[in-house]
Amino acid sequence: MARNDGVLGLSVTHEILSLTLMKGGVIRKTVWEEFPDNIVEEGKIVSQNLFAEFLKEQLKEKKINCKNVAYVISDTDIFVRNISMPKIDEEQIRFNIPFEFKDLIQGELKQYVYDYVERRTVNDEGSNTIKLLAYAVPLGVITEIRETLKLAGLKLVKALPETSVYETLLGAIGNEEEILKERCFMDISQKTIRMMIFKNGEFKVSHMIDIGEDRVIDAIADEFNVDRHLAVTYLRSKYKDCDQVPGAINAYKDISIEIMKGINYYEMSDMTSRLKDIVLCGMGAMTEPLVEMLKQRLDKNVVTLDELYPKFKKDKDISVTFGSVGILLSDAVGAATNGDMAVAGEKRKVKTSSVLIAAAAILVALCIGAKFGVIDRMNILKAEREKAALLQEEITAQTKLIVDAESAMEDYYHYSWDMLSDEEKGRVDRLEAAKLADLIGQQGMKIKFMDLAGETLTVDLLAKNLDSVSQLSRLLSQQDIVESCAVTSAKTIEEALREDIGAGDNNVNAQIKIYLITDSSKEGNEQ
Repeated sequence: MARNDGVLGLSVTHEILSLTLMKGGVIRKTVWEEFPDNIVEEGKIVSQNLFAEFLKEQLKEKKINCKNVAYVISDTDIFVRNISMPKIDEEQIRFNIPFEFKDLIQGELKQYVYDYVERRTVNDEGSNTIKLLAYAVPLGVITEIRETLKLAGLKLVKALPETSVYETLLGAIGNEEEILKERCFMDISQKTIRMMIFKNGEFKVSHMIDIGEDRVIDAIADEFNVDRHLAVTYLRSKYKDCDQVPGAINAYKDISIEIMKGINYYEMSDMTSRLKDIVLCGMGAMTEPLVEMLKQRLDKNVVTLDELYPKFKKDKDISVTFGSVGILLSDAVGAATNGDMAVAGEKRKVKTSSVLIAAAAILVALCIGAKFGVIDRMNILKAEREKAALLQEEITAQTKLIVDAESAMEDYYHYSWDMLSDEEKGRVDRLEAAKLADLIGQQGMKIKFMDLAGETLTVDLLAKNLDSVSQLSRLLSQQDIVESCAVTSAKTIEEALREDIGAGDNNVNAQIKIYLITDSSKEGNEQ
């Protein structure tokens, strides 16, 4: 699967874009970035175009040059089952697996694509049964993932479910005794906490807890009187020790109580449980006060994911990027699949040359089998071949015209107003929007990018600090043309990166969405 440009592991779990680049069987780079609003929700891509644009921006910014993608499929999109069956060959396994899901899936079996990972341990030698982690994925999910990556100039070469990635991480521990332990991965995201229980190195059960980092983020937003997006930036950068304010401490306590309830529920529902090990991962594992409180309050051996894998200790990002790392390690630890899920549902292009060759072969066979008129038939064959060649040239020329026309129309639509209706042209006074850009510049900020789409003006800018971004948001909201505005992201910039992008004295990279007042919105308010 690996080529000269390597393979890029990609995961979008919990609205986090996780990227891991592997070349020559070695992980070269691992990065992550939080998605802006309305791109990914609950592990699903809700806007293909916005996702593709954001992904291209991140690959360029992180200096990642890779086309082949291994994608982690969210477990919310698929059905997963543990299966044991007598030892049979691969063809029979693949024939039987769809019927294992007939009582779970909706619709017809052919609307799903199926794959499996065979689990092998030392104790399995000589056994007459095999254990499988099988999964069924809606064909539409795979097709959408492949098409979305294609918009970003990437190619899907591998797809695995989250559950299989977790088992891969367990296998990567190496120590057989550690692999077989009963262990709970506690994935703490903004909205939820997902408990994934594993025993003997295999997935056992999962449980969702309806609480997450949002409780902490809301407390910080209230404490500093800022919106939630800015509060997230505060938390990630530990701005003014915001993770230690009283409201945040109370949020940690609430989270720890709900986690204890979840563990107690699991242990009471399975009296054979001997759960002693908890592994914290997700964004919550990056918040040190929360981690310390859980280590104190839970009567378990609590570690973060980077602590479980000492080789990643110097860079704690593994707690967030474990999905994109795990799918790249899957081949190395024996979690590879033999399926072709990455190309499932892909429309095969019929080559004209193959059709012509087949037609020619049929004609030749007819000529050989004919008792009379051999020479005439050969002449006919020659003429038909010439016609086919001319037809192929015409098809090629027409196809090029169509492709060029589509590209030209797209550029024309973006760079002119001729295809817009009068209503569309009159939505926003662009001179008024330009005045907002002047106002931003007067505050000593540098505009990197500005885009006016419909009634929304999106501005990427460089600012001196987070407080100046918050002040700018309030100033913009006071303008007559502005209905409201929101800081969608704000991140402090490392010194090396500031030099690279020419930021000068500016220390914050921020994005603001400005919702403008138009004629139509005024009429609506009057009514």
